[in-house]
Amino acid sequence: MAFTPCAIHGRGYAGGASTFFLRIVQASDVIGGRIQCCANCATELLDKLATRMIKVSEGDEFYEYTDPMACLNCGGNLGPGPWQFYGNAYPRGKAPSQWFGRVCPVCADAVISDYSLDVATAKP
Repeated sequence: MAFTPCAIHGRGYAGGASTFFLRIVQASDVIGGRIQCCANCATELLDKLATRMIKVSEGDEFYEYTDPMACLNCGGNLGPGPWQFYGNAYPRGKAPSQWFGRVCPVCADAVISDYSLDVATAKP
């Protein structure tokens, strides 16, 4: 049993934690931080990252990518003042990976909720 409950579903779980550092940033506003979660929630988070964001690296391999020109949530125009979304994933038993995306101001609250950034701790 893990020492702390899963940050996403709030209950205890067997096995080790997977750790994510997810932050959405606009100018000096930063929302998110560290999320430690169970294997099931980690799989769901990784699936969301893989389907919506650009993978920058996995393990020691870095990928070339183009700067996203559309919102990762709605696929629409970023408009003025888009948010930058940075993700570092450390899933237990898998290679670490880094992710990047942009979010339009209209979708920011939905992305914060969908990626559980509202439960992330602000630890470095």
